[in-house]
Amino acid sequence: MWSVHSLSFQPLAQRYQRQLADAGDIGASLDPRLAAAPLPPRVTDLLRRNSVATEDADRLSQSGFLATDLVRKLSGTAVECGIDVVASDPGVASQTPSTLEVRAHLRLRCRYEQYVEFLDDLAEEHALYRIERMSLLPLPNRQVDAELWIARVMLKRGVKTP
Repeated sequence: MWSVHSLSFQPLAQRYQRQLADAGDIGASLDPRLAAAPLPPRVTDLLRRNSVATEDADRLSQSGFLATDLVRKLSGTAVECGIDVVASDPGVASQTPSTLEVRAHLRLRCRYEQYVEFLDDLAEEHALYRIERMSLLPLPNRQVDAELWIARVMLKRGVKTP
């Protein structure tokens, strides 16, 4: 039995594996395990909501609209959580080849629980936020003086990958 397998089937199996490898080298995927699956709808929606056309990225970053809008959204979310917004400053917008990043700086006065609720609400927005720096200073009456430096990252649509 071993000799039949070795003489008949093993060369066929090796030839099949070689052909699969050759097909993969030219970009054809004949192995169903290697076929690209479509992205789940939630991921597609997340990418759509956090992207901007490459052509619009320069114009939007220069106008200051995105930075002002970021401060408005963050301040609105903070107020909804019962937080006092002491100061808010729009930051600079910067670009990489595949992203547009908009920054903001907030000074807040609240209870710690409200601050945690604020961060939770930001996470539920499904925006791509990056907290760059954060500080909490305890105050009397269970209050904290919070400072938050945050960036919103937007992906550029239409970027060609090498």
